[in-house]
Amino acid sequence: MIYIFLFLIAILLSIIVYLFVSNNNIKDDHAKNIQKLQEIILSLDNKQKLLNDKVNISKEYSYAYSKDMKVLGDEIVELQKVFIDIISNRNYN
Repeated sequence: MIYIFLFLIAILLSIIVYLFVSNNNIKDDHAKNIQKLQEIILSLDNKQKLLNDKVNISKEYSYAYSKDMKVLGDEIVELQKVFIDIISNRNYN
């Protein structure tokens, strides 16, 4: 009878040791996954900052381009008026 109890105790201790080792492995895997997740979040944050910088540069360029094109368009209209005036004056002379 004692041998049966000792055998059961040995089996239960084996199970406890196995579960303890498994639990430690799961904790290690979890810690590694958390570390990877933090690295991914940091990488995504850096990429988002880079994209925001690019968007800001693009907006500034677009604003400057629109402003320059408006000035250029106004100058073209003025030149067209001057040419029309010159052509009109030649036709009357």
